[in-house]
Amino acid sequence: MGTAKKKIADTPPSQSQALKDEILSLRKELRDAYREEIQTDEVRRVLFKIANSKRKDVSWLDHGKVGNFLGGIPTLFASDWHWGETVNPSEIQGMNAYNLSIARERARNCFSRFIDVYMNQFKFNSYKGCVLILGGDMLSGDIHDELKETNGEEVLPCIISITDEICSGIKALKKAFGKVGIFAVTGNHGRTSKKPRFKRRAYTNYDWLIYTSCEKMFDDDPDIMFNIPTGPDVLFKIYSTRYLLTHGDNLGKGGDGLIGMIGPVTRGDIKRRTRQMLMHDPYDVMLCGHFHQLAMLRSRIVNGSLKGYDEFAYGLGFAPEPPLQASWITNPSAGITLQVPIPCEGDNEKYDGESWLSWKVQNLNKKVKTSRK
Repeated sequence: MGTAKKKIADTPPSQSQALKDEILSLRKELRDAYREEIQTDEVRRVLFKIANSKRKDVSWLDHGKVGNFLGGIPTLFASDWHWGETVNPSEIQGMNAYNLSIARERARNCFSRFIDVYMNQFKFNSYKGCVLILGGDMLSGDIHDELKETNGEEVLPCIISITDEICSGIKALKKAFGKVGIFAVTGNHGRTSKKPRFKRRAYTNYDWLIYTSCEKMFDDDPDIMFNIPTGPDVLFKIYSTRYLLTHGDNLGKGGDGLIGMIGPVTRGDIKRRTRQMLMHDPYDVMLCGHFHQLAMLRSRIVNGSLKGYDEFAYGLGFAPEPPLQASWITNPSAGITLQVPIPCEGDNEKYDGESWLSWKVQNLNKKVKTSRK
């Protein structure tokens, strides 16, 4: 500190004042950052009564042996539920419908079908636990006037109902797999500000409130662990595979009807890999939601949505997407080995009298016949 003062004293007055101003500014930023963390701890400790001192065993995520390359830890990626939003089928040629009743059925299908796939369809596997990823935009929110006008319920009742559904799903996961590790980031639809923000993003977002409410419900359960970051990204590891989870709204713009989200996702992934390399904390796989287009690769997974096709996608000419959520297995030595899309639509949901898959096959056949002509 004495050396720094001596350097300032030896510099010209104008530069000296600039250095002093910079030091004062940095001190203020440090105080603000410290105060913010203290306030967050107080909210967790006093309001939610979540004790930071309770450390839960997560060693089962870090190491282990399995008998085959399909063995490992299953992961369910839940994001873009847009809870409370209403999609009117008459505005999108009957391709989809969405409301709170449909959302509840699809959410329950999401958890139950994930459990069925990994516990019943792959009976030769035994698991130490599973991972649940909550990728943001869980609420429809009211950031747009049209959402305020058409949402099925106000924000606060939606928070209560979606918290109940997520907690019920977590209980089902624990019953099936024994242990559950949960990693969660906020999206852009749950924000309380009109414009997106970088500072205090988590604390001004309803997603964070939902996650923290769920964490409180399982605070005394040693088999259920939450990791809810204060920033937009969270890094975690399953066995030797390193993941970076982000919602996707900060990846960048530039997608269109031809390449979809490939452009912004690729550019955003490259920037984050460079950032993490320079920070000596690299990752292997980037996970994001936001774009409502399911794309599962080994190094990049983009999640679908619970909501499905809507007026926004139809109006911009995007192709229909069914309500799908991503799932996969992380193997200790081979990384991601098995990827299974989880269909969430209800058994009675039809598109013009057919299932979504039948509708898609029929339309592909029509396109082939048309192109041949």
